[in-house]
Amino acid sequence: MIDISVVIPTYNRQDLLAHTLRALTQQTLNREQFEVIVVDDGGHDDSQGVVESFTDRLNIRYAWQPDLGFRAGKARNVGTMMADGQYIVYIDCGVLLSSTALEGHLKQHRSRPHPIAMIGYVYGFDLDSEGIAKMRPIINNSNVDTVLDALKAQDAYDIRQQQYDILGNNIADWPAPFDLFWTCHVSAERSELIKAGLFDESFNTWGGEDVDLAVRLFINNNMFVMKPDICSFHWPHPKEVQDYSEEAKSAAARIHQKYQLWQTSFYNVDLPQLGWPLNRVIHEFQQLDQQQWAV
Repeated sequence: MIDISVVIPTYNRQDLLAHTLRALTQQTLNREQFEVIVVDDGGHDDSQGVVESFTDRLNIRYAWQPDLGFRAGKARNVGTMMADGQYIVYIDCGVLLSSTALEGHLKQHRSRPHPIAMIGYVYGFDLDSEGIAKMRPIINNSNVDTVLDALKAQDAYDIRQQQYDILGNNIADWPAPFDLFWTCHVSAERSELIKAGLFDESFNTWGGEDVDLAVRLFINNNMFVMKPDICSFHWPHPKEVQDYSEEAKSAAARIHQKYQLWQTSFYNVDLPQLGWPLNRVIHEFQQLDQQQWAV
C-alpha cells in the first residue's frame, strides 16, 4: 500500500537528481509504502536515464512536460495528480532527506486528528559563499545522516532558524505559518491539496506558488507543523535566479491582492529594508502595540 508519494520537479539537474534519489533509497520507511514521481519541466539532459537507473531500488515513475518556461507549479500538479499516496511530500531536486524523514512525515500526519501541512527542516539552505565553502568537503549522498550531524555542528542551519529562535518551533501559534511552506521540503494530505486547488499555474516566474497554495491550506484550517528532526540538507548549486528579491516582492503583493488577509497585508510594508520575513514583521508590530497599550 502506498502511503506517501514523493513529488520532485526537475529541469536539467541530472546530477542533483541522482543525489536526491540516492538519499531516498536509504529511507527507514518500507519501500512498499512510498513512491517517487519525478516530473521533468522540459529538460533536455538525461534525467529520464537517471530515474530509470533507480527502478530496482525505488518505486519510481517519470513524466516530462514541454519546455514552456518556468512551470514548477504545473510540474508539481502533474505529480500530485499521478500520485497514489494519501500524503504528498514535495522536495526539490538537490534536497537529500534524512533516513527517517519519510517515516517522520507519515507519523506526524497519522497522529493528528486534523489535516496538517508539514514543514521539513533544510540544513544548508541558502547559505552564503563562506558557508557553502565549509559545507562542500563534508557532503556526500552515501550517508545523509552523518552529513546532517556535521552540518549541525557547523551551524549550517535552515535559513528560517532565526525565525524559530524568536518565535519558537510551534508554528501553529504563528500569525502566518503559511509563509514557511517552501516546497524544497514539505508535505500535506493529497485530498487537502486537491481541495485547495493545487498550485496556481499562472505563477510562472521564480517563487510564490508554494506560499500561495499554503495560504489556501491555511484558510481551509490545515494546521501547520514543523519538526526539526524531520530534516534534510540542500546540496549547493548555482541558483536559477541570482537576485530574487524583486520576484519575491511581486509574488507577495500578488498573494495579498488575491486573499486580502490581515496577515498578508504586512507583506512589503514598513520594514522591508531590514530584510525581515513576514512573521517577524508581524511580531515586531505586535510588540509595538503591546508597548503602546502598556503606556
